[in-house]
Amino acid sequence: MKTQSDQKVRVVALENLRAMCKRLSSVCHRFTVSKVSCSRVHVEYSNPNEYGSENPMTAVYPCYPSGWHGDEDNPRVVLDGLRVINDQWDGDGWQAFEPLVDCVTLWRGADEKMWETHAEIRKAGRDKRRTDLPDSCIVCDVKEGA
Repeated sequence: MKTQSDQKVRVVALENLRAMCKRLSSVCHRFTVSKVSCSRVHVEYSNPNEYGSENPMTAVYPCYPSGWHGDEDNPRVVLDGLRVINDQWDGDGWQAFEPLVDCVTLWRGADEKMWETHAEIRKAGRDKRRTDLPDSCIVCDVKEGA
């Protein structure tokens, strides 16, 4: 039997994925890009137990080259996991990585080091677009009239 599938999948640049991991990480829940090859990106998730044991799980995502000149070391990562290595959740470890798929869209600021949401950029007054037009960003977390 062949299954059917018709879905939208999120694709992000490796640098965006690193920023997303940093934004989502906390003292308890940690996301890090642990390995990058020409066709795969490994993201590690750990939630240390009360004894400090990490017991990380690793999600493997497919990736492909950027295609932009000068951006060869920043592949595009398809956030549709191929497998979870060291699954601590009895086959449900993929759920630990769902926050990456649901993460707000992040944009790099003028200093190239700080990543922010569109709402944060607008609030700080650094959005150079005309404010009398409706917001055309359909991917980020900005709501009309925000």
